[in-house]
Amino acid sequence: MSIEPKVEEIRRQMVQIARDMLGGDVSFIEGARLISRLRWDAKLPEFDRDIDLFVGISSETEALPVGEERRHWAPEALIRLQPEIEKAERWAQKIGRPACKKVIDRFGPTPRQ
Repeated sequence: MSIEPKVEEIRRQMVQIARDMLGGDVSFIEGARLISRLRWDAKLPEFDRDIDLFVGISSETEALPVGEERRHWAPEALIRLQPEIEKAERWAQKIGRPACKKVIDRFGPTPRQ
């Protein structure tokens, strides 16, 4: 069964985000949120074992400002939340590394179906 070009592109984006997470260019919290959002456009099932961990990270950290959304927060609030953000990022990185590798293996240049 052939996959639509748009779906393939979305899956390639997920791979790039996972690589950026592993390379330190994107935080694990922010990357998990991005991958979680893309799962629908990637035509993945509602419960997908390779993606569910990103959904969990996103859900568990939804109250923490990361990435672009930080610009909407007061500097004092960001300072106060920074220790919690750092702790959550360490947790997300620890459990997210294997999930990133699975996304890369599954949807990378030679994807397995």
